[in-house]
Amino acid sequence: MKEDNAFSRFFLFEFLLFSSTLGLGIFSAFRMRKVLEIQNITPASISPLDFVFDFFLATLFILFILKITRSKRKKKVFFKSLFVVTSFLGGVILLASFLTDLFSLALMLILILWWLKRPSVLNQDLLMVLGIAGIGTGLGLNLKPYMVIVLLIIFSIYDWISVYKTKHMIKMAREMMNSAAPLAFVIPSQPSNLGENLKQVQLGEKFLVLGGGDVAFPLMLCASLTSQGLLPPLLVAVFSSGGLFFTLYLLSRQKIRHPLPALPPIALFAIIGYLLSLMLNSLGFFPLFFAKSFPSFSPKSL
Repeated sequence: MKEDNAFSRFFLFEFLLFSSTLGLGIFSAFRMRKVLEIQNITPASISPLDFVFDFFLATLFILFILKITRSKRKKKVFFKSLFVVTSFLGGVILLASFLTDLFSLALMLILILWWLKRPSVLNQDLLMVLGIAGIGTGLGLNLKPYMVIVLLIIFSIYDWISVYKTKHMIKMAREMMNSAAPLAFVIPSQPSNLGENLKQVQLGEKFLVLGGGDVAFPLMLCASLTSQGLLPPLLVAVFSSGGLFFTLYLLSRQKIRHPLPALPPIALFAIIGYLLSLMLNSLGFFPLFFAKSFPSFSPKSL
């Protein structure tokens, strides 16, 4: 019973963070697309091959830094800088779709300074929501849905290998946690733990982590589908949440707690949601649904 209660609390917090990020990203994607259409700008297309190459190059660079750097202080500076740059740029991209550029820069600067002065679970997750929502949306708008599907499959395999075989993902995550600057959501078991200083966070009964990529990739698929209307990205978001639930369920059933790659089940459920949207569109369900419920969005052919 105690284990089930802990599972429920963890899932509630994970779901809130996961759904908030996807929700903000989807809403922002529609606004960005509208601006691009008004200005008659076509988003630049990203090659999946280039994306994969850049990602692995960045991963090798991080592993190289960890290999040559023995000083804990230098590692902390490196990971804090990585977190600040990533969350700041992503947050500005997101907020700029709702606010003026100057206000977006000022707000993100205030949040970053707050995090630097006292890094807590609360401001860590807030920056992650804004940063991942912005990055996932920006990338998704420059990719076709089939390209994101390919990336989901590739990175699901990579996630499995990096956790179970090479284990370098676990090493990177541990180093980031030791530096109090993980590129991840820190999931508390109860609201009172939101104010916990990141330097004091210990993973286990009170805290779990969810990697930023586990949220960014399904958001990329959602953002890439916003040209088709509202229902396809919503279906992907809902099914992705189902994958998140399944991952945490598997984690709760472990007799000995060990890391699990979260992206494979999330990606699988996201792809199922996408395929369901294709099926509903082929049955002519989308036009009827949008005509009654979302008249401001006009679905296009997938």
